[in-house]
Order: sequence, then structure tokens, then C-alpha cells
Amino acid sequence: MRFAVLCKGVLRGMGREVSCELLATKTVLPEASSPVYSHCAVIEAPRDLADGDYEVEFAGEVAIVTLRGGSWVVGRILPHTYSEAATFYAEEVARADAQAPRVQRRKGARGAKEMQRPGEV
Repeated sequence: MRFAVLCKGVLRGMGREVSCELLATKTVLPEASSPVYSHCAVIEAPRDLADGDYEVEFAGEVAIVTLRGGSWVVGRILPHTYSEAATFYAEEVARADAQAPRVQRRKGARGAKEMQRPGEV
């Protein structure tokens, strides 16, 4: 079964360590010895935090979250095992590659001025 749960946590980053509240997705499986958390969202934190990357620790889990323009970006729970870590980081690399703009050389291009992005004329 899957639940949205309210948790107390600790945010660390940008030279700060502060308490916070967050919502997390908790999954309880009959065959598992402990619940599994997937995503989390910070819902209450000090307003004077600088934009940037933070880690949030809650319920024995650690997630990476980002504060951008005063809004928290939903965080992903960090893996516990080497196998989970390999999958996690492979997905992160694939996601970053998919979001990176591609630069193409024009035929005969020699300098940066002669480069173009897809869709440019």
C-alpha cells in the first residue's frame, strides 16, 4: 500500500542546517521488513534559505532537493545499496543528457560563430 505521509526532517546545504517538514510517498509491502520511501517534497522550511541544492534527511532516508525561486523541487530518495546507486546515477546521467541542448557544426564551420543549435537558420 502507498501513503502520503508528513515527516519532520533536517535540511543541509548552502552552509546551513535547519529543520523542516515534508510530504513523502511511503510504500508498505507485506514481504518487506521496513517501509520504502520514494519521492518527497519540502512543505515547510525557513524562508531565508538561499536558492540551491540541499539534502534532506528524514525517517532514516536522505533525498536531494533544490530550492529555486522560493519553491522546492521534488526530491529523489538516495539509494541504499550499490546496485540501487548504479541504477540511480545511470538514470541521472541519461536525464541530464536528454535535457542538454545539442550543438551542431555547420558544414565547413571552423569557429564558435559558425556553430548552430538545432532549429536555427
